[in-house]
Formats: sequence, structure tokens, C-alpha cells
Amino acid sequence: MASSSGLRNRRAFLSFLAASPILASVGFTSRWVEDLMAEPLAAQDTAALGAQNEVIIKSVKEALNVFDFDAVARTKLSPAHYTFITDGSFNNETLRANREGFSKYQIRLRRLTGITKVDQSVRIFGVNWESPIFLCPIGRMNAYYPQGAVVVARAAKATRTLQILSGSAVILADPKIIGDIIAARGEPVWFAGLGDTLDQPLIKQVEAMGCPTLVWTIDDGGANTIGAKSIQHVEVRDLDREADSRCSGCHSNLPKITRIQASTPMDMLGAVGSLLGETSVKLSWDDVKRVRDMTRMKLVLKGIVTREDAALAVQHGIDAVIVSNHGGHEDASGRGTIECLPEVVAGAAGKIPVLIDSGFRGGADVFKALALGATAVGIGRPHIWGLSSFGQEGVETVIALLRRELQVVMAQTGAASIAKISRNSLVLHS
Repeated sequence: MASSSGLRNRRAFLSFLAASPILASVGFTSRWVEDLMAEPLAAQDTAALGAQNEVIIKSVKEALNVFDFDAVARTKLSPAHYTFITDGSFNNETLRANREGFSKYQIRLRRLTGITKVDQSVRIFGVNWESPIFLCPIGRMNAYYPQGAVVVARAAKATRTLQILSGSAVILADPKIIGDIIAARGEPVWFAGLGDTLDQPLIKQVEAMGCPTLVWTIDDGGANTIGAKSIQHVEVRDLDREADSRCSGCHSNLPKITRIQASTPMDMLGAVGSLLGETSVKLSWDDVKRVRDMTRMKLVLKGIVTREDAALAVQHGIDAVIVSNHGGHEDASGRGTIECLPEVVAGAAGKIPVLIDSGFRGGADVFKALALGATAVGIGRPHIWGLSSFGQEGVETVIALLRRELQVVMAQTGAASIAKISRNSLVLHS
């Protein structure tokens, strides 16, 4: 373990770097150092070791875990798009908490279990899936790969994986793309709407598409969003991407974005950088009742993180909830979803399924959530890393790697099926 004086010397050196022109000369900003200083020292050591040993794989056959695809995606995406999918909001406290939360639970392994076959199948709303791992809704997927949503749909079909389609404006603006996605998937997909965008015309459009389940994302709370941070990182003047030659080719064709500034009147909810008017904070449970009454589709609330709200969801006739903080994109709670899961499960009281996402990177992470009562576990960034790296083959391999890791942990704990996974397999780390 490093001495206290050694740690002080390290921080002094990092502080020197933050103020030094050396960083700029090699393409880094002072924020890189500031983020590094904000991380626990153990995380700094891990990050340094990872960078030292990082390998840029040339094919999916070389991949050992999902982080191998992150490394490739970083080389293939533009800095703004990579930041958009990777960064979090505020000071990244919730982004870090999503990963750190898993370390609070340890897995109790059994020996000589005699297991030769593992059944990962789960049943959700009367449909059987080969694995509890599902694909989270991601907006504007063409930024990561041509026809990104269609390619992911093909991967979902090939792996028999539940896909939740993001209802971003880009997709809704082109009915043909929606048709292509459903055709690629081979069956209707779950559809996710955001914040206050769920009005009657949209809901009727989703119903007409044949979608069996409507997912309502309610965790967009008005943070200094990753959209603003991504263009700030690449030094877009005044955060006006429509006026920047690197961005305007695509973004000038989209609806004009107006962001909250420090001078914006305080009666407008949202931190600096968030979009004017787009926040779920102004919604209430009356809105949930309104939407519930509009449709016979299954209705899932995505973004529930407390016992109280899980109980209210049950009371309002919601069919399932997803424990989510938008992957650390929308709040400064500093609380990982795996830490929220037990109380949400308690609030749901076994009356509705509880799904979860945000921060899951390995089969052991998935196992911990299942042991704590989750029905299924969503992955967002990992499947986008796979998509950006190797297209459909990348997405399929990410799914395969996570399933393989989950298979191993299940066998090592004596759980031959998802139903056999028990809370007794976890130890709360003191």
C-alpha cells in the first residue's frame, strides 16, 4: 500500500499537470486530470493498469469481455459521439456509483456442484426469453453505426434477446425505419418513450406498430446532459452544434435544440446544459394515470429507484418497473441502481416484475441483480460498444460473452436455473 506522503505527492503532481500546457500539447484537457483526481485511488490504479494493458482487438474472436469493445469503439467513433455514450451528468458521481455499487456485494461460491447444464431462460409477460439479459433503449443509434437500430434488431433476433427500442425523434420521423426495425427483429419490439413526449397520437402510433409493451422513461430529470458535455469536450463554441462544421451536416437536419444557460430564468427546471422543457420532473402520478388509461399495452415505468415509487407504480396499474438512473446520465444522487434494487423489490412486493439497468458490465454483475430479486437485466453501453466496433457481430458477441459469464457464476453457486438463484448466494461487503 502506498504511504500517505506518496499519495500526497501523486495528487500534487496531478495538480501540476492540470495547470500545465503539457496536457494540451498531447491532446488532453485539464478536465481529464480533474476527473482522475476525483476517482478513488484504487480506481486510479486500476484505470492506469487497464490503459497499460489495453489491446485493440481486430475481430470479435479476440474479445475476452465487453471492455474490449469499449477500447475499439473509442478508436472508431468521433470524440463527441464517444463522449456522448460514455460520459455521465453532473460530476459523474452517479456514473461511478453504478460501478462501485457492485463491489458492495460478494458472491458465495459452492464447490462440487455437479452442474453440467445451466438454464438461463426467463418468462416476461408470457413470453419466454433465452436469457435475462435485454438490450436497453438507446437514442440516435445511427451516430454509432449505419442503420444502427436495424442492425441491433438483427442481433436481437439472432440471439433471441429482448430489445427495447428508443423512440427518439430520428426514428419516429421516418415510419419506414420503424418498419425496417420490426422486420429485422421478426416481431414487434418493446417501445420506449421519454418524459412528457407520451401523448395520445404517439401512443396510438406505437399501438399501430403492434408493440406489446410501452416503456415510459421517467428519469430524465434535467441534468447538465451528456449531449451538452459531449460537444463541450470537443470545444463546440457556445454549445451550438448546428453552427459547427463538424456537427452541422447531421444535426442541422434535426429539430433546433435550445439549451438552458446560466442566465435562463429559474422558473425553468433543469441544470445548465439541459434541454428547455424536456424533463420528467414536472410530471406527476396523475400523468401516469392519464397514460395508463390511454392504452391496453403493457406499461412499464423506467427510472424507479425507491420503495415508495415502486409501491405507487403498483397502485397505478403499472405492469413492471425498471430500476434505472439512465446509466448515470440524468442525476447526481451518487447512488448505483444495484443499491436501489432491494428497496424497489420490496416496494413491488412480488406483484409486478422488477427489471434493472445502468452500469452492468459482466455476468457477475447480472448474477448479483438476479440474486437481489431482479427479473431481467439491461445493457446499454456494452451493446453500443459492440455495435460501434463490429456491427451486428459485435452486438451478438457482447451478448454471448455476458451469457457465458453468467453461466459460469450460476454453476459456481449451484444454481442450475434462474429460479435457483438465491439471495443467500450474496454477502453484503462491510
